[in-house]
Amino acid sequence: MATSLTYTQLRHPNAIQQVRSDYLHTLVAPMDGMWESAVISYATFWEIQDHESHAGHFCLDINNGLLRFHLVEKYQAQAQDIFHWIISAYGIQYAMTSTIEPLYFSVCLNIQKSITPQLYLFRDHRDVEFPTDLSCSTLRKAEQRDLDGVEHFYRKNTEGAGEWIEAFLRKRLDREELFVWYHQQTLVATGECTPSQSQSPYADLGMVVDRSYRGKGLGSATLLLLKKYCYKRGWKPICSCAVDNHASKKAIEKAGFLSEQRIVKVTF
Repeated sequence: MATSLTYTQLRHPNAIQQVRSDYLHTLVAPMDGMWESAVISYATFWEIQDHESHAGHFCLDINNGLLRFHLVEKYQAQAQDIFHWIISAYGIQYAMTSTIEPLYFSVCLNIQKSITPQLYLFRDHRDVEFPTDLSCSTLRKAEQRDLDGVEHFYRKNTEGAGEWIEAFLRKRLDREELFVWYHQQTLVATGECTPSQSQSPYADLGMVVDRSYRGKGLGSATLLLLKKYCYKRGWKPICSCAVDNHASKKAIEKAGFLSEQRIVKVTF
C-alpha cells in the first residue's frame, strides 16, 4: 500500500490550519496550547496522498524530527507500513508524540529504542480551598503600565535566552490574558489564561513566581484564582510543565490538577 502513496508539502496557511484543526478533533484529550503555538506552528506539514485522494499528513521539525502523524480512517489499517515508509524515506531518528494521540503513539512503540517523557499534561481534577494566609485581591489583569516590569520579571525568572518573551507578553496583554500579583509594590507572580481558539472550551493556564518568593504557595494560589476565572466564563482549565520542573509540578498538583497524559520523545 505505502508504495502507491506520495507526499507533498503543504504551503498555504489555510490548508495547514485546516489540517491542524481537523487533527485536534481526533485526540482523546486536549493538546497543550503552548506546544501548538511554540512547536507545531513552526513545523513543515506534508500531505500523504493516494493518487489524488487525501490519505493523511505528517509534520517535521527543523531537525527532521517527526512531530505529528495522522491517517484518515480508510488508511489506518496500513498505519504500520505507511509509518515505516515515512521514517525510512526521511531518515527520521526520533519522534515527539503523546499519549493523547493513540495511533501515532502506538506505531512509534513498534520501532522505538527509547522513550523519554518531556511534558506532563494536566486537567483540573478537584476543587481546592484558597489558602487563608494569602490575599486573593492582589491578582489582577495586567495593564499597559505593567509591561516593562513584567518583561523584566520574565527574563529574570524563566529559563533560556528569552527571545520569545516580548512578543508573547504583548500578545497576552492585548488579549487581556495576562495577570499580575504584587506584594507591597513588588511583582511576585504572574499568571496567564489563554482560551483556546481551536479547542473550545479549554483554556491554557500558566504562572511564573519570583525566585525569591517560591515555596510560599504563590504558584498554586495563582492557578486557583485562574481556575475560578475560567469557570466563570465557561472554560475548562488545562496546563502543562516539563517533567524536570518538579516545583511547577508540585504547585500544579496542589491547585487540584491531575496529569494522566504525557508528551514523550521516542528515538528510533
